[in-house]
Amino acid sequence: MSEKLTDSIIKALVRFFRAEWSGAFIAIFILAIAIEFSTSGRPFFHPTNLMTILNNSAAIGIVAGGMTLVIITSGIDLSVGSVMGMTAALTGYVCSFWGFPPWMAILTGLSIGLLVGAFQGVLVAYFGMPAFIATLAGLSIWRGTGHLSTGAQATPKLPIDFDTFGRFNPFLNVRNEFKEGNLEGFWATFGNFVDSNWLNFFRTFQMSMLIFILFFLILSIIIANTRYGRYIYAIGSNALGARQSGINTSLYTMMTYMLCSLSAAFGALLFLGRAPYAKSDYGQMWELDAIAAVVIGGTSLFGGRGSLWGTFMGVILLKLINNGLTLAQLDTFWQMVVTGLIILLAVGIDLVRQSKNSKNVRKLLVAVSSFMAFLTMMTPASLFLKAQISLLEHNASKNLQIAGEKLANGQTARLLGPKEIDDLQQIILSNTSISFLCLILFILSLLPIFFLNKLLAIFTSICFILLIIPIVNIGYAVTIPFLIFGVIVLIMSLFVDLIFERARKLDSFIS
Repeated sequence: MSEKLTDSIIKALVRFFRAEWSGAFIAIFILAIAIEFSTSGRPFFHPTNLMTILNNSAAIGIVAGGMTLVIITSGIDLSVGSVMGMTAALTGYVCSFWGFPPWMAILTGLSIGLLVGAFQGVLVAYFGMPAFIATLAGLSIWRGTGHLSTGAQATPKLPIDFDTFGRFNPFLNVRNEFKEGNLEGFWATFGNFVDSNWLNFFRTFQMSMLIFILFFLILSIIIANTRYGRYIYAIGSNALGARQSGINTSLYTMMTYMLCSLSAAFGALLFLGRAPYAKSDYGQMWELDAIAAVVIGGTSLFGGRGSLWGTFMGVILLKLINNGLTLAQLDTFWQMVVTGLIILLAVGIDLVRQSKNSKNVRKLLVAVSSFMAFLTMMTPASLFLKAQISLLEHNASKNLQIAGEKLANGQTARLLGPKEIDDLQQIILSNTSISFLCLILFILSLLPIFFLNKLLAIFTSICFILLIIPIVNIGYAVTIPFLIFGVIVLIMSLFVDLIFERARKLDSFIS
């Protein structure tokens, strides 16, 4: 009975991990549970918190959905951030300065996105230009076009019509009508329900969340049930074979780039629905975030494999990590570093998935735990380094001043007052020990990658757990989810060989 149960579990695990989105799902689940138990105040799984995450993910999620289609065809689109910025700026510009009605401005923005996609699609599909080059050029062209056409200036406040794509709450009018006593019968009952649950549920319900979910639902149905969906997977798996089988690969490739740019333009509308005005510098580095969400969701950068629901979960996971880094007081630059590392890690997962080698899987799991140790170290170490650098800059500028040198504006700005110096010294003092401990853990977590020793992995797991105590004492409890995730992943690595061996015996694993 016990052996039969074990075999059933192993079969289920094999089927689960064959899904491209499995890694993102596990990461979301573990991080969410860890955040739930390590933070105070409103529970993580509170409906308003979950809806806030979905609302914040909507615009970049739409862009990532379009990027998924391109990557499935074994292509790439590095211009989506610039297309988003340009269409957002021009949509707001023609509405504010040319007097276009909002609906006409919206159609103008979507049309621009389609035209941009057609242009880049023709270069890739019909002229044979590498997608990397064509869209890298587009990254610069479309950003520059947005700046030139609007003077890189923000528009006045946009009409309220744009809120329909963002902050508009469809339940607000029902609540207001109920409170004014204008509802009767069923609508009065429903209005009372909305009003009673406003703070706990309906307050954070926004159209951006609903559009985000519907977009992925509709696009997933199209990809799974239409000729277009089958063809883009075929093109990504083997473009030559797809062409020889009668598929017009050039046409479908061009269509994919058009859909990607259209998604970027649509994402711009969702962003405008939550922003007070339009500006051409929106969407900077969104191409990196979109690619990260796609590869985190299990879509292969080599084409032919992937799913939109994986991308959906990749977007959510990316937002979870970024929110955690924000709560840990890390600025945007560190978050950019982390996003780049996540892309490298996700590509590594894809390579390991293709190799189907237990040794590589163990190394990958240990690498994930090392990444968690790095994320934990970033909070105290970044504060420590920032304070040290500020003091060094102050001392250097002070020495130049004493030597009679004329200081430039940037050097003068680095001179600090006595209180600022005391504050920085206090930051250094309070973060030195914990930074050192986190650095030791990070180095220790790297060792099992090179020495696949189970005792070493167990010892490292214990160190992860022990570090929780000083982390909590110093007030960095927000990083605990990373430590907990690191421990779980390390423990999982101990059972990889056993699972692989048993799975092969059950003929459930294709080696």
